[in-house]
Amino acid sequence: MKKYMDKLSRNIHINKNLFIFLLVIVIIGITAGALFTAIISTEDKELVTSYLNDFITNIKEGKLIYENSLINALILTIGVALIIWLLGVSVIGFIVVIVILFLKAFVLGFSVGSIIATFKVKGILLAFIYSFPHQVINILVFMLISAFALIMSFKIINSITSKKPLDLKHFMNRYLIILIFSCLVLLISSLYEIYVVPKLINFVMSILKW
Repeated sequence: MKKYMDKLSRNIHINKNLFIFLLVIVIIGITAGALFTAIISTEDKELVTSYLNDFITNIKEGKLIYENSLINALILTIGVALIIWLLGVSVIGFIVVIVILFLKAFVLGFSVGSIIATFKVKGILLAFIYSFPHQVINILVFMLISAFALIMSFKIINSITSKKPLDLKHFMNRYLIILIFSCLVLLISSLYEIYVVPKLINFVMSILKW
């Protein structure tokens, strides 16, 4: 019994360190994305401002094409989650997984930073609606599936380097459950982003007489 408890304790410690590492990657990515809004060229800032203004105008006038927006959201969430999951069963997958997680965090930081830089004080509230809770949930889900992908990749690498057979049946079952769970959460998150967030933004704008 003590042997199993010690093994469980070691696994929890390893997973805890892994999640801390991924959290650091996410924080660095979000910070880098937010800071990047301050160093892009004037032309790029104008493009971002134009895009955001068009987005707000489309919300006001009810011109959003929800079906297309949902498809794009699913590609950027569930599609990326599937890629991360598949990378977990490759030898070099762990490097790409870390890069993808960093880029997802970078995009979130850049988006929030751009909204605040464009709309100033009002942008803070707009950025909050844009990012909470769905974008935060998305990042946590990506961290979860990235952690399992890294563990899987490390198991494969360790098996190759130690030249020992690897029985992944038990872990693959859990790995598949993590994928299904992640996809379900990301689906709900995408539906919230496409069908609820614009209505919240429109409501806030009407109150602020934006």
